[in-house]
Amino acid sequence: MRHIEIPREEDAPDAFKYWKRRHPGAKYYRFKDARVKRVLKDSLIARQKFLCCYCESRIDGENSHIEHIEPQMGGLSERSMDYSNMAASCIRDPKKNEPDFIPRTFEELVGSTLHCGHARGCNRVVSPYDERCERFFEYSFSGRVSVSRALSDPDEIALAEDSIEYLRLNVPSLVLLRRIAMFEAVKMLGDGIPADAVLGESGGKLPPFYPAEKTAVEKARGAAKPAAQEEVSEQFA
Repeated sequence: MRHIEIPREEDAPDAFKYWKRRHPGAKYYRFKDARVKRVLKDSLIARQKFLCCYCESRIDGENSHIEHIEPQMGGLSERSMDYSNMAASCIRDPKKNEPDFIPRTFEELVGSTLHCGHARGCNRVVSPYDERCERFFEYSFSGRVSVSRALSDPDEIALAEDSIEYLRLNVPSLVLLRRIAMFEAVKMLGDGIPADAVLGESGGKLPPFYPAEKTAVEKARGAAKPAAQEEVSEQFA
């Protein structure tokens, strides 16, 4: 999970602020204006560098939804219309996760197993707006996310475990894509591409699975380089 700066209310799109002024006190379930909602979601996607707030898969307006960091709780939350409580999460339509759904594209295949915001429900998970979020997790070349071994506080360990479970960060599609991203990052380094370019932003977008790629780059460049290369060879043999 990558730390994202908390959105400021004053930075919300003008169309969204105008809608709120016209509907004072409205809850999110009353927010039916598709045009304004699209503008709102696009602003969240852009500030997240086109990565899901939880799993860091590539997102755009067609494969994402507006997530509430503090859950809506069936309309009981008083923050459901706060820009500072919103983020963009992957998977637009959870109906596509029904047993009889047949994916027609690769993007639909990736999203055909429910995870991240739609899987979370109202369960408490690590927030991408928490400055500590990146230290809760670590990544292996297998593509799996696990609780960081650097954690010692029992409550933090439990929160990290719950986040992996409730967000379903280790569903097969995410593990596979994360694994590929890490392998490609190491391959690019081997081809002589500078680390800054491997992890760099392009057109306002960061590489998918950025924290996992960063881990791969650090292992390949650091003192553990031989071990990292051996691990990559074993995983992709």
